[in-house]
Amino acid sequence: MAFTEPPDPGQARTLAELIAQLRLLKAWAGGPSYAQIAERVNRLWTAAGRPPGERTARTTVADCFKAGRARPNTDLLLAVVEVLHPDQGYVAGWQDVLRAVRGRAEAATFVQAQLGLPEAVAHFTGRRAELARLATVLGDGAGGRVAAIAGMAGVGKTGLAVQAGHELLRTGRCDNALFVNLRGFHPDPGRPPVDPAAVLDSFLRLLGVPGHAVPADLAGKTRVYQERSAGRRLLVVLDNAGSEDQVRPLLPDERGGPVLVTSRLALPGLAGATPVPLDVLSPDDALAYLRHTVGADRIDQAPGVARRITAELGRLPLALSLAALWMTAPAHRSWLLADHLERLEQRRAHLRLDNAVDASISLSYDQLAEPQRRVLRLLALHPGADLDAYGVAALAGTGLAEATRTADRLVATSLVRRGEAGRFELHDLIRAFGMARAQDEDAPAGRKAALTRLLDYYTFATAAAMDQYAPRMRAYRPRVPDPGLPIPPLTDREPATAWLDAERANLVGAGVQGVPSGHAGLLSRLLFRYLQTGGYISEALVLHTSAAESADPAVRGHALVSLGATHSQVGRYDVATRHVEAALECFRGAGDRSGECRALGTLGAIASWNADFARSAGFLREALALARELGDRAGERTALTNLGFVHGRLGWYAEALEIHTKALAIDQETGDLCDTGRSLLNIGDTHLRSGSHAEACGYFRRATAIAEQAGDRDLHVEALLCLADASLELGRTDHARTTHECALAIAVDLGSLHAAARAHTGLARALTASGDLEGARHHWLAAREHHRELGLPESPEITAGLGWSLAAGG
Repeated sequence: MAFTEPPDPGQARTLAELIAQLRLLKAWAGGPSYAQIAERVNRLWTAAGRPPGERTARTTVADCFKAGRARPNTDLLLAVVEVLHPDQGYVAGWQDVLRAVRGRAEAATFVQAQLGLPEAVAHFTGRRAELARLATVLGDGAGGRVAAIAGMAGVGKTGLAVQAGHELLRTGRCDNALFVNLRGFHPDPGRPPVDPAAVLDSFLRLLGVPGHAVPADLAGKTRVYQERSAGRRLLVVLDNAGSEDQVRPLLPDERGGPVLVTSRLALPGLAGATPVPLDVLSPDDALAYLRHTVGADRIDQAPGVARRITAELGRLPLALSLAALWMTAPAHRSWLLADHLERLEQRRAHLRLDNAVDASISLSYDQLAEPQRRVLRLLALHPGADLDAYGVAALAGTGLAEATRTADRLVATSLVRRGEAGRFELHDLIRAFGMARAQDEDAPAGRKAALTRLLDYYTFATAAAMDQYAPRMRAYRPRVPDPGLPIPPLTDREPATAWLDAERANLVGAGVQGVPSGHAGLLSRLLFRYLQTGGYISEALVLHTSAAESADPAVRGHALVSLGATHSQVGRYDVATRHVEAALECFRGAGDRSGECRALGTLGAIASWNADFARSAGFLREALALARELGDRAGERTALTNLGFVHGRLGWYAEALEIHTKALAIDQETGDLCDTGRSLLNIGDTHLRSGSHAEACGYFRRATAIAEQAGDRDLHVEALLCLADASLELGRTDHARTTHECALAIAVDLGSLHAAARAHTGLARALTASGDLEGARHHWLAAREHHRELGLPESPEITAGLGWSLAAGG
């Protein structure tokens, strides 16, 4: 194939389309081999001063040309473009398109599913044939049954699905429901259809799977989802689907419950699905709706005019509901139906879009005061799916009470929906209307100021929440100035965690949007511990990747360290190491010694997790020396703790005890109870490994007492597990069993599969020692199941324990 001009990357909207353009560029450049391209890239990078260790290889270059990769190597891909066509303007065009494509891919991970159905539509009218068909298809609650409701925008697909779902729940044919908006046809290009993997991640958490037990890959998520939904009469509602490919991974197998799908498309490729086409309301049903909402006495005075009104509105449920609110407003109750009809006809003559929905939205919009119109326009610009009253206040720049009153007024006019937990959301069509009006009626500077206030609010509130969620890490987080906006009362860990959970998608979305303003870097650092401990791998990768685009080398360095730590959580140690090594270069280039200390410590931790203890010790000694040079007591304490752990694993018990004792001295100096408890645990663990079991018990008891005093449940369960292990080594079987039982109860309450697996293993050992082989077998099986849920291989101890209990007749 011959090309006179290089391919235009601007034609690509997805990563797959961009990779197709890259293949065309390779052909345009004469079809060089991957090895030749790699050689050119290496020459380019060497000339730019990059170290030899960053040289690329043929196979790595070949990966750039493969579709299906979740996150491309941006740096390498742009280098490939440059060596194929070394025009800086052309390369800059690729960079802009790549940023936009990746932004859409990242936005596809933002999803907020819910357990349970939204409220049923008020004054639901008609649809008897469709409801009967759905009852026939899904009525027995059996698995493998899928119904696909298809129809135009505003025709009432979601309302029908919710109505049918509530009927299944009311009659007991289903016990509960999962509901998610797949965003298949969102008006904002920055809010693309939701990634099925992100939906499954949310579904699994709603079904009780802890974050750290959610698999990282789509196939793994699907497997666990089907296992968890098996045998449950669970209705799954997949609203606003964009394609069959988006739906397929979200279908339970035949062991699960029924599924309801809504879409503007018929989805003919969804095998086994029963189609339920949905048209506008019939003339009689549309008239009946107006009789219910506007009043039978008014409608029956001029039924012919009323029918013309419904025809003017296209008999669309959304348009009818908005028009009914206009007609029943106090200022319009004295109008004749003919007046309303004339008003509708006039509005349609002047609208930019000649459709009934735009006409009906305009009627409701026009009756609002300008401050309320402005808030609706700003809500349409919000990057997330929903927000609370504090978010409304931040966008509008008002107090909380005024924001709440305005939002309530918008709900009363049906322009805004009140969702779960009192949050506010917009129908896609109203969002599109609001975005268009914002473009026409608000100055760009005003829109930018509103979004900046929103980002300031999210950043400051996140800092306040994290101070409660992880108070021990406060010194490691950046300080955020108070923007003077109202924030929720985040004065304790429980409300702080609830707020972070509710706003998680919005916070990640704010980070993606806030790269130029610096909010991405702040949110990346602030949310690091929350995303890490919660197991929110996808969200963490999106947020930290966005922050790593910062022009500030220190901000970029911290984002790369967080990226490395996140990759290490799922065992990608080589990728993690590369990110943190790049961060180390950023910090050293910027002269940021504190960041350098963090990077060295993280490299040491990653190496230890990969069982490379000798290399880990080298990094940690560097981090320790630097922390002491900087007078960073918190950094020194962290380096000591990790170094002591490594020495213990290397069998250097005396050195490990000396190091942990120094860490304990810092804890006692700073007065941090929780850190003191963890240092005592580390000292006890070292004694346990060295064979000093009685001495270990003493330290574990002290750690347990501190955990109870501080209310630190994570520390408490760890201390109990260690104490139970030490007791068993001393032959105190009954004490070991009861202590493991206490630890198991806390682990279950916390949702920690790791701790629960350890407790079951300990109980199995204790019961085996006391001769209860049947009881031991039960706990061996439970431990094995937890290992499988965590994606971990079955340990030799569990295999041997099960084999022995079976052989002995247990």
